[in-house]
Amino acid sequence: TPEMREAVKKMDKYSEQIRFICKYKLETINDIDNLKEQEQEELQKILNTRNRLYYKRQKLDNESDKDVVTKEIINVTSAIEKVRKEIRLCDEVGDNARKMKKQLKEMEEKKQEKIKTKEKQKKERRRDR
Repeated sequence: TPEMREAVKKMDKYSEQIRFICKYKLETINDIDNLKEQEQEELQKILNTRNRLYYKRQKLDNESDKDVVTKEIINVTSAIEKVRKEIRLCDEVGDNARKMKKQLKEMEEKKQEKIKTKEKQKKERRRDR
């Protein structure tokens, strides 16, 4: 069923995020932000490398040399895809962590509100006696 497929997709996404968290031993939102910053710096370095390779390939006349550089470009591009995926995972994990933190805070507030309401009801019952 479509609902089942959607649930499996969601479960796979969460599993991927959990493996990511364990791989980098992420414990706080600050850890996630630091990792994202490192990954962005790495991405910039790799992009610069690829740009240099494009430029180098443009200057070459020999087709076999161009093929070698093209293969290097393909390898660098796959590295870029991996780093971008990790940056995306940083964003997803960070967003989920912030949402969960907010939900926990809201649940705690509701719990406190419930306790206060019960205490008021007890006091009113005592007065009514």
